[in-house]
Amino acid sequence: MKTKAIFNGLLALTFVGFFTQAYSQENKTLTNITKVLEIFEQGYLERDTAKLNEWCSTILFDNVEIIGTYSMHIDTREWCTGLEKATELFRNDWLNWGDLTINLNNAHINYDNDLAWVSFEATLTKSPENSNGRTIEESAGNLLRSINANSEKEDSISNKFKLLETAYLANLVLYQYEQGEEFVWPVRVSGVLQKKSGNWKFRQLHFSYPNQGFPNVRL
Repeated sequence: MKTKAIFNGLLALTFVGFFTQAYSQENKTLTNITKVLEIFEQGYLERDTAKLNEWCSTILFDNVEIIGTYSMHIDTREWCTGLEKATELFRNDWLNWGDLTINLNNAHINYDNDLAWVSFEATLTKSPENSNGRTIEESAGNLLRSINANSEKEDSISNKFKLLETAYLANLVLYQYEQGEEFVWPVRVSGVLQKKSGNWKFRQLHFSYPNQGFPNVRL
């Protein structure tokens, strides 16, 4: 009876040790993945282009794929593969896109062995104050110049369609600026990470805007 009690005790200790080790490993994995996301967030907070190459090398694989919000076709500036092109995309983001604020508090982080997939929310703010947005006068002027240039083109587009496009764009500009010159847009960010040589890095990153009704782009 005493021997059986000792055996059961050792068995219990073995199970406790196993589950403790498994929990510790899971906690370590989540911590390491979260650290990559925090480095990603810090880059967009600081937007220090002097640190851009190091930042990219730290969190991106050499053959990383980036899919931006304006992407429609593969192998373009907003849908690119490779560290060099990705670096240029992020450089343009940091200099021209606006203030991207990332929310990691409710990030979804999942993994299976050495592969992880994540998603989180963000907001993009553009305004004349942060030098990334235009005033209504600037936007209206750009629209008028664009309308004038399109009206003089000799192409297959009918005058009716040109007028409809003009009315649509004018309504869009006027409606949006009625709400102020600061634009805050919701952004979705998702990505795939892989652990290699003990380090987690992004294999793919995808930025997108949510949309209601008909998509803005039609082929």
